[in-house]
Amino acid sequence: MLTTVFQLLARVRKARALHPRGVQMTGELNGTAPFPDKAAVTVRLSKGAGTGRGWPDVLGLAVRIPTESGDWDVLLSSTGTGRLTRLLPKFVRHWRDARLGTLAPYRYRGELLWFMAVPGEGEPPTRFRIHASGADADWHEVASVTLRPEHPTTDPVAFDPVLNRPPELELAPRWLAALREQAYAGSRRGRQGS
Repeated sequence: MLTTVFQLLARVRKARALHPRGVQMTGELNGTAPFPDKAAVTVRLSKGAGTGRGWPDVLGLAVRIPTESGDWDVLLSSTGTGRLTRLLPKFVRHWRDARLGTLAPYRYRGELLWFMAVPGEGEPPTRFRIHASGADADWHEVASVTLRPEHPTTDPVAFDPVLNRPPELELAPRWLAALREQAYAGSRRGRQGS
C-alpha cells in the first residue's frame, strides 16, 4: 500500500514524491570514518513539500558521496536535535534555523548512528558541518561539506538511501528500513511512469 501511495504522489508531481524540487550542485566533503577523508560530492538542497519562498517546510540536504564500495546517498531533513526530537521532521522557514538529521539511524559496527548537518552562514548556506551521535544524542563533528553554487550540475541525480549505501552501513531499525524500501520503490516507479 505504501509503495502505491508514493508511486501515485510521484506520478502526480512528475517528480520525487517528497522533496520534489531542489537545487543541485557540486561540493567537497572532508571527513572521518564512516565518511571518506576527502571526496567530490553532488549535493541537493530542497523543501519537503515544495512550499513557496518564505513558507515553512521540512528542508532537505542530500549528499552523494563516492566510496570504495559505490555511491553513498545521505539524506537529511530538518529535525530536532534531542534524543526523541531527532526522530521527527521539523518545519522551518530559514536554513539558519535548521538542523538536518537522518531521522532514522544507521547500524554501523553494531551500534546505532544518527547524522545531523548544521548549516553555515547564508540563505541557502554554502557549508555544512556534519555531526554523528549514538543513542545518547551526544553530537560530535565527523565531516564538513563545502558547496560550489557556481558549479550547478546539469544531470539530475535520483538520490536513494535504500539503493546507494556502503554495505557496512545498514538502515535501522529493520521494520522502518522495510517501510523506507517500499516508499522509495513507489517513488521510483511513479517517476518512471510520469
